[in-house]
Amino acid sequence: MKTFDPLQVPLSGMNLIEASAGTGKTYTITSLYVRLLLEGSLLTAQILVVTFTEAATKEIKDRVRTRLQTVLAVLQGEQEAGADDFLAGLAERYRGDKRATAVLVNAIRSLDLAAIYTIHGFCKRLLAECAFESGTD
Repeated sequence: MKTFDPLQVPLSGMNLIEASAGTGKTYTITSLYVRLLLEGSLLTAQILVVTFTEAATKEIKDRVRTRLQTVLAVLQGEQEAGADDFLAGLAERYRGDKRATAVLVNAIRSLDLAAIYTIHGFCKRLLAECAFESGTD
């Protein structure tokens, strides 16, 4: 089995991540979220995160916000990366990069638009937005 590295994994194509409780799934999701913003040139409203429970949805939203703030602080030199290899790698790539800083600031400001849902919440939104196409009221 290959070790998953959120700093190196390609952002295109498909990856399957199998993990049990407490193995860092949320850490990985938040890391990939940051990379999609910085390297994929996506906006918060263009990234979809779907999970099972309301509690998990709230936790991921909170952790994405915290992760974005931490990455921004590291890139601005206000905080050290410490033992976090992902943060250290991002600092090496983006420290002093004004575009990266602007992307993170905009992402933090627009996080309320982030598409982070439970499965049923996403389906409900999709059916509401595409009522005509789906043949529903």
